[in-house]
Amino acid sequence: MEWRGTQSYDLLDTPTLTNLLLNPNQHREIHRATLSAFSRRSAEQRCPRLVLVIRSVIHNPSQYDQDVMMSAIDILATDPEPQATGAFLEALPDVLDTGMGGDKTLKYEFREYYYTALMTRQRPADLKVWSERLPALPARSLIAMLIDPAAEPLQTLEPLTLIERLREPDRTKALFSVIAGVIRNRCPVERADEAARMLGKSSDPAQFEEGMNFLNLHKNRYKAARLDDQVQAIVDAMKIIDPKPRSTTERLMGRRPWAS
Repeated sequence: MEWRGTQSYDLLDTPTLTNLLLNPNQHREIHRATLSAFSRRSAEQRCPRLVLVIRSVIHNPSQYDQDVMMSAIDILATDPEPQATGAFLEALPDVLDTGMGGDKTLKYEFREYYYTALMTRQRPADLKVWSERLPALPARSLIAMLIDPAAEPLQTLEPLTLIERLREPDRTKALFSVIAGVIRNRCPVERADEAARMLGKSSDPAQFEEGMNFLNLHKNRYKAARLDDQVQAIVDAMKIIDPKPRSTTERLMGRRPWAS
């Protein structure tokens, strides 16, 4: 589509505007003008479509100008209607997934901007949406809140408390994943220690040994790579989870190698 300035975009219908935004190869100024036109549509028209747009950016991060596409976040952040909060929370798991690592990801600045804008949604009508959507977030998203370095704005949601409320075995699996992810990403080690204390109080028996072996495998990899700080962080967490000294029989049989 030829670039014609912002006014002509107000004449386009909402599906056409959506298609322009879902095409990552459009000129950045086309995306900018389209988003501007979107901001003047009703919440019913724009909110569900902005979810599609944000997901398109997530799946094609290298093809979009992410600085331009931050305007989609601005539109949701300034929308007075609670539908915008629902749209934010609908796309949140997808944004958090990109913070779990990998080569194709959103820029740190985009993720941080998204999380910060989401936390501004605090009107009374927004809080009702939060109360409905927050308990439904998957365990993977709660883990990502703790290990994505950009997710500091989300810490007021107390993701560890939300993980603590999960049913077993999901709770135990998630807490072990938090420990491994926090240490791998060099996030505040206090988060790993708190997850370890939760596991020390209770855990799913069927998942406990597998989880400890999972952490021990990470410890051995860090040791081989001479990452002493991460080795120590893993060891500290494992001792919090399972502080009982290793017996002579366990030493001879090679059991509980993490114990002192």
